[in-house]
Amino acid sequence: GGTAPPSVASGDISPPRGEIGRSSAEARATVNICCVGDDDQSIYGWRGAEVDNILRFDKDFPGATIIRLERNYRSTAHILGAASHLIAHNEGRFGKTLFTDHDEPEDGKVHVHAAWDSEEEARAVGETIETYQRQKHNLNDMAILVRASFQMREFEDRFVTLGLNYRVIGGPRFYERMEIRDALAFFRVVAQGADDLAFERIVNVPKRGLGEATIRQIHDTARALRIPMLEAAAKLAESDELKPKPRAALREVAANFERWQKALETTPHTELAETILEESGYTDMWKNDRSVEAPGRLENLKELIRSMEEYESLRSFLEHVALVMDAEQNAGLDAVSIMTLHSAKGLEFETVFLPGWEEGLFPHQRALDEGGRSGLEEERRLAYVGLTRAKKNLHLWFVSNRRIHG
Repeated sequence: GGTAPPSVASGDISPPRGEIGRSSAEARATVNICCVGDDDQSIYGWRGAEVDNILRFDKDFPGATIIRLERNYRSTAHILGAASHLIAHNEGRFGKTLFTDHDEPEDGKVHVHAAWDSEEEARAVGETIETYQRQKHNLNDMAILVRASFQMREFEDRFVTLGLNYRVIGGPRFYERMEIRDALAFFRVVAQGADDLAFERIVNVPKRGLGEATIRQIHDTARALRIPMLEAAAKLAESDELKPKPRAALREVAANFERWQKALETTPHTELAETILEESGYTDMWKNDRSVEAPGRLENLKELIRSMEEYESLRSFLEHVALVMDAEQNAGLDAVSIMTLHSAKGLEFETVFLPGWEEGLFPHQRALDEGGRSGLEEERRLAYVGLTRAKKNLHLWFVSNRRIHG
């Protein structure tokens, strides 16, 4: 006994929680408060979390005792050494020396690999996973942690080709993301005009004043005349059945698709895909969007265009996408996990693959441009989180030619 248990307990503290802690201390000088947090794992600055709340804790609570929890029960000494050396470069931290009692595996060093491009990187990761499989490692014990969601596409495509089970954690698969589904809907209507589901998805994207009543009218006309909705929209655009505003909007939609369909046979498909997204206003819609997700959505769209270069035509690319989409999410089976580094916080795996460790992607250029030194320090904390997810085997990759289209 002796010491009273804490009457307030808090986890990783964001500004409001920090305020709560300070106000409770001011109200009762005798308050017992216990806060648990790791300053080296503060990775949500873009959501408003502030590492300073932890760093100034002893100033906000004079006389507070800081207890460093330095024994690590997860990773090998090699992995901890790599993580500790990296995070030591950050100025904004309390500092701690992690140690472990784990016995080192024979091949316990951190592996750093170089690849020519992202395709070779995905191929090499796939081969390494298959090697581990042959050594009786479970896929459930392996994870690929990426800095940006667009990186997932290359791995998903590769694993479908190899027949390797995978699951995406913390978000949809690449081709199931909203912006990718929208873009694919545009492409499907151009390549196969009779795809009514695709047409319905994007006829009012970006918003052009076409409400449910207008879309229902297109639907009814298509059904009555037994023609695709795109054709029905073109007919309605030239009739007096609609009010002037939706009629003008439909006329523009019909003209756009007619122009893109004509270009299908003469324009390289990657160029046409880019043109479709630009002329439809879809790219600008995300460029003008101020949400935190918008830059990532634009990156994903660029990756989609880049990935099309491997195919002969828009149609053959869409066939490939259909094949990937048919590959079931293997939630219940033995499967490799693919997720962003942010989604990986708090998780652990026997074997971790960290692709894309080259400047511009990781540390991410946007974080450096917008955050300067504090942005770099947060990227370093994110790298520390990635490294310390691994229990036994850790593989880092960087590529010489990361082609981000656009």
